[in-house]
Amino acid sequence: MNLNQFFRSAKFRVLLCVLALLTGILLYSLKQGVRTDLFTRGFQAAVRPVRQFSAAISGKVSDKLDTYFEAKAYKEDNARLRAQLADMNEKLIGYDDAVAERDALRDQLGIKEKHSDYVLSEPCKAILPVTNDLTGTFLIDQGEEDGIPLNAPVICSQGMIGVVTELSGHYATVTTILSPELSVGAQVLEAGESGIIEGTLRYAAEDKTKMIYLAEDTKVKEHDLVVTASTTGLLPYGLPIGYVTEVGIEENGLASYAAVAPAVDLHALETVTVLLDFGGKGETTDET
Repeated sequence: MNLNQFFRSAKFRVLLCVLALLTGILLYSLKQGVRTDLFTRGFQAAVRPVRQFSAAISGKVSDKLDTYFEAKAYKEDNARLRAQLADMNEKLIGYDDAVAERDALRDQLGIKEKHSDYVLSEPCKAILPVTNDLTGTFLIDQGEEDGIPLNAPVICSQGMIGVVTELSGHYATVTTILSPELSVGAQVLEAGESGIIEGTLRYAAEDKTKMIYLAEDTKVKEHDLVVTASTTGLLPYGLPIGYVTEVGIEENGLASYAAVAPAVDLHALETVTVLLDFGGKGETTDET
């Protein structure tokens, strides 16, 4: 029974009557003095059950009132704590955004320190990987209306990620170096040999890409660094692509190939940079 029901109940009305009676008796006793005669003792004995009943009812009322006010205080404390938690979560989200922005700008600073001639886009968020794509194709949150051009290299301070292959107003698709749809001129620095980076689904499943058209008697070996060449003018020279993990002979026996692990962890991308311009862009070289 809640408090509202109790205050409307017959028990409560009886209690009021009893309390009124006891109050009258108390006032009468005070008026007559503290002497206790036989009548008074008899009356006290008669009303003792009533007083016990009254005390029991008063105790229940007190318990219910305590429960009510404790519940109200608990509810108020709970609301206050929820408000504090919401405020802390909002501050935490703002903090995470600030940290991500700081890391993105720090990454771009690393690029500019190595390549002062690069013109970079604003940091782009890698927002959505393409479903069931082993090659790591993903979307970024900037597009044609944000100044992103088609076929522009997508990079970070660790090296080459891929190329912009599709554009919409404020989004773009990035095809990575793991994809068989992307061909990138490359060079192995230690061996001084050139070839083409062109992924395969087999190697993409192992988070690797493939360098083809190496000489049959290639000097390329495991752990050699592979970088971008500038044969077409679409990419700058020297962007790290990855490291050789395996060297073999093609099935036709006429050329060698190398398996290459990307220098960039393509599964941990949060922000990337589109390379808008660089020294020597559009200039082709004839490498043999």
